[in-house]
Amino acid sequence: MKLNGQKHPQSLLMLAMILDTVNIMAWRQTENGVEGKNPPKSVYNILMGKENTQSQNEYQTFDSGEEFEAARNEILKRGGYIQ
Repeated sequence: MKLNGQKHPQSLLMLAMILDTVNIMAWRQTENGVEGKNPPKSVYNILMGKENTQSQNEYQTFDSGEEFEAARNEILKRGGYIQ
């Protein structure tokens, strides 16, 4: 563990992943889960020191190909950077 820089044993990390999966499955059955609100925090991410991964994963969706192309062209006009 020390050579790989791990703070926790592999078995604990596997159990945390299982717990996260069960939590997500249960959350999806709730009203919040159906609406995609207030997802449970990941125990695995907390153990690994990645507590803020939810806010980093922002997605944009489009209803048509034309909307996508317009957004893409706007990003390319700014030099390919998303603000």
